[in-house]
Amino acid sequence: MSKKNLKKVSLGHIPMLALWIGVWGLAILRLWVSWLGSLEESEAILISCAAHPAGGYVEGPCGMPLLYTLLLWLHSLFSDATLLHSIRWISPISSVLLSYCVWKIARRITARRPAVAFWSVVGVNFLPWVNLASLVADGALVTASILLLAIITGWNAVEPNKEESGRSPLLPWILFGIILALGTLFYYPIGFLLPIAMLLYLRLHGTQHFPWRGVLCAFGLLTLGWIIPISWNARHDWIQWSSVARSFDCYLVYGLNVSLSLWITLSALIVPPLVLLASSGIWWRRGMIFLLILAGASSVVVLIMPDKIILSGLPSPRGVKEVGELAHEIVALRTQRRDLSGKEPILIASTPGLASLLGEKINTGYDELQGAPPVFVAESPSLNSSYSLWPSYADALVPAAKDILYTEEKTVSPFLGRKAFYITTEAANELPQTITGAFNAVGLLKEVPLLKNGKPVTVRIYQCDGYRALAL
Repeated sequence: MSKKNLKKVSLGHIPMLALWIGVWGLAILRLWVSWLGSLEESEAILISCAAHPAGGYVEGPCGMPLLYTLLLWLHSLFSDATLLHSIRWISPISSVLLSYCVWKIARRITARRPAVAFWSVVGVNFLPWVNLASLVADGALVTASILLLAIITGWNAVEPNKEESGRSPLLPWILFGIILALGTLFYYPIGFLLPIAMLLYLRLHGTQHFPWRGVLCAFGLLTLGWIIPISWNARHDWIQWSSVARSFDCYLVYGLNVSLSLWITLSALIVPPLVLLASSGIWWRRGMIFLLILAGASSVVVLIMPDKIILSGLPSPRGVKEVGELAHEIVALRTQRRDLSGKEPILIASTPGLASLLGEKINTGYDELQGAPPVFVAESPSLNSSYSLWPSYADALVPAAKDILYTEEKTVSPFLGRKAFYITTEAANELPQTITGAFNAVGLLKEVPLLKNGKPVTVRIYQCDGYRALAL
């Protein structure tokens, strides 16, 4: 090769090398910003679910909780690393995988124009919601990356690259099926990509030489992936179709439930065609440059000043601070406020998020109820979280005392007559009937300040005496 050609090849690789150095550098910056914060409620709920491994949860599929279960196990082996640090690295690393998927999609759209792939990756990394998802460990980036990987592998199965023409035609379909099977643990409807791939193959190649063996292999693998979620839902009366719980990565923004993972996936699919469109004319290019600058400015706010995020309801890398101080106060009060039998009060939180935040800090158990979370959630007829499936203080598990007036009551709660601490942000006149009606007396014990996403919040600890169960 001549020096001229060598120089041309070397210079051609410099932009891509700079791109991936920038992607990894941005991932390190995101990791550093996320480590400066504290756990957010959605992250804490995932950790609580990870402590109760199952094939599904009221909030969604089991993929992210099982991944965190593995991390919890690793954390127990390396106790010098904090739990926060052991989960928040997942999202920044997933942003690199997301960038790779966007690059692959852009290269499939136009292989002869590498600049389109370059600016597609840059554009996606400039999106504020991608940067926001990379700072919290709610699983949105992991789910989005798996969805994009499924699209890429399905595309390769339908229309293999020229450099893959010598491989077995069965291999791309098997890889497609493996990604679909894995994806069902993170996003149930991912299986719809298989019939789309089949229809696309028929549209491009017709019925001749249809890869039936490959399609059957992919379908078989997808069926294996369905076993865990379908069997879990069948055992729980298809609870995920009837509950009112939001998904792990779903947030209420101005009254609308927004799935961050689906929003990121759609954005990653739209950006490459937009970049290709921008290369077709000067006015399109100017419009895309303006949007890129606007997205970049918003991302700077997300990375440097997350407290200034305009949309309410979105997660924040700042999380909830001073939960450790609140937990310390609760543990100290429990020791001081034992009942006559010497037992400490049970702990009840007003929301699953608060119960999970405290449960991550308070390592306690209940001899009366094995497998119970450290902090219960106030009893409710609504299936609004996985706490409704776990052992609760309201469960009637022990034989009731014989009483001629209540012959129908066979079993009662093992916590009958016990004290409890109710932890909430509610004022005394806002306490729910499930608390005031279930105890003989309820009184404010202490107020403790917290910082939630940089804003002060007052948490109140109520002492509840004489648990008598909620009257029917």
